[in-house]
Parts: sequence; structure tokens; C-alpha cells
Amino acid sequence: MGNAVADQALTGPTNKQARFAIADLSHYIPESRFSVRDGAAHLRRQGMTITEAQIEAFQRDYGFMQAPFETELSVEEMIAAACTPLLDRNSLPIQVLMFVNGGNWGLQHNVFKALLHKYEQLRGADIYSIGKQTCASFHMALRMATHLFDASRDEGAILIVAVDKLSVNSHKLTEFYLCGDSASACLLTPYGAGHKTYEVFNQDGYVYDQSNAEGVALFNTTFFLGIRGAIQSILKQAKLSLDDVKLIVGSNVSLKAWETVAYLLRAPLEKFYVKTREVGHLPSSDIQYNLAQAIAEGALKQGDYYITINVGYGGFMGCALHQY
Repeated sequence: MGNAVADQALTGPTNKQARFAIADLSHYIPESRFSVRDGAAHLRRQGMTITEAQIEAFQRDYGFMQAPFETELSVEEMIAAACTPLLDRNSLPIQVLMFVNGGNWGLQHNVFKALLHKYEQLRGADIYSIGKQTCASFHMALRMATHLFDASRDEGAILIVAVDKLSVNSHKLTEFYLCGDSASACLLTPYGAGHKTYEVFNQDGYVYDQSNAEGVALFNTTFFLGIRGAIQSILKQAKLSLDDVKLIVGSNVSLKAWETVAYLLRAPLEKFYVKTREVGHLPSSDIQYNLAQAIAEGALKQGDYYITINVGYGGFMGCALHQY
């Protein structure tokens, strides 16, 4: 670690040093599915009026069809299911464990207790909780990792663990999203093989609640521009063009949103990789899951540059430049 060979392996655009590497990914996706029609039926039982035309438009224009729904495992068990394969493959000592919870719901117990007991490499790790940037919290974890590795690059790895389990069905289907349950694990190392990460960009949002109609309307009519700006900013920092980037791995928001972003960037829609139709919106794990799928499907090859980007409710934004 920290030798000249490792340092040279992590140089990229314009001989820029990588901040860290994504060494491994793992996830847990429940088998049960919750459809748009299931969500509509639940909301109708609560007294809301939802027409067949609205359901069809939601599926056609937004691309949402179904999302995973956990019916048996607890949050702790979901985390264990996601982390176990990764921890079995990697024995690096974990310096920091970051818990990402984009849904901002609280927990009343230590969800890592079983893992800490089983895996020696986790013992002694500092644990941080990240969630105030809503669905952009994963990129805030990446941003924190850059600072932690800058401060100390020889003490171990960082494990980012994310989970969402929405216990209330009405929270799964909103006006704009069909949300799903999931858990994921992402291992970061300061040196070595993996996905080199060169730049991480975060943008603060603004605070409002659902009763603030003007704030909701502003967010839904301007976040396309925010995504475009974030991508342009990170490319400028790296001195790359959009043509140099193989894929933009985005969060599973509506397909219409990505069509708009592609138009604004004058980029082919095929450059945007999302899994909206397959799993819906996984608030804390969209990027981790989509990246793993892109690799499994061969959409990314060794040496390809790619961008990850997600947007959180309230205008929070996260974006990063990587190389496979």
C-alpha cells in the first residue's frame, strides 16, 4: 500500500491521482414484488382517487412497473444478506463503516451487531450515519471517503452499507416514484485494483416539506438542470468531454427525466444506464445496484470512464467520475 506501483496504477485523466477505488460491490434485492397497481389499490383504500389513465401514464411516461418488497427479513437481516458475500471475499480491516439511509427513518437498535460479532475485520471500525441528503446520500458518503483517505491512507478500507425497508405501503408509491426495499454494500480502498474514483461532486439542496407546494413544484421543474450542471462540472474538473465517458449510471427516477437530461446534454439516451423498469427506485442503493448490473451485463469494459449521479428530494445532488 502506498508504493510507487500502486500510485501509478491509480493515475487517470491528465495524470490526475485517483481519490480511492471501489474494490467490491454486493446487494440484496427481495424476491417479492410490489406493483404500481398494488400501490394504487392501497391508496384507493385510503380514500384517494386514482384513475386507470393515471396508472397507465405512470407506467408509460415514468417507466415504473414494479419494485422489490421485503416481507420476511428484518433490516438487520437485510444488511447481513448484502454484506456477507462481500465480507467473505475481502479480509481487509475496515477503518470506517458508513451507514446510508436515504429514507431518513430512525433505528432503535444496532443493526450491525451480528456482523460485528462474525467478522473480525469490522471490529474497531468507526461507524457514521448518513441520510440528510436523502437519495443523494450515497455520494455524500463518497465525498466523506475522499477526506478520510486524504487524512490517512494506510489504516484500512471503508465500507458503505445502505438499506431501505419501507414498512408503510403508501410510502412506496408517490406522485413521482415507485420505491423498493433493498440493501447494498460497497467497499472502498485507498489503493489497489478496482474502480478508480477521480472526482466527487455534491450540491446542497433546500429544505421544504410536502405542504410547500411552491418548493415541490420548483424541485420538479428544475432538477433536470441541476443534473446537467453537475455532469458538466465534474467533466470540467477532470478535463474530459462527454464523449470520453462510456456510461452515466443514474438513479432510478422516471425515464422521462433521463430523456430530458439527455436532450439538455445533447447526448444519446443509450448513454444513460438505469433500472427503473426492473426494480423501481431504490432510495439508498440505486447507484450501487445499477453499477453492479452494468458490470454483469458487460455495459462497462476495463478502462471505461463512467459517471454516477443521483438526485435527492429537496434538490440535493451527488455526482462522481470513475474508471472501470
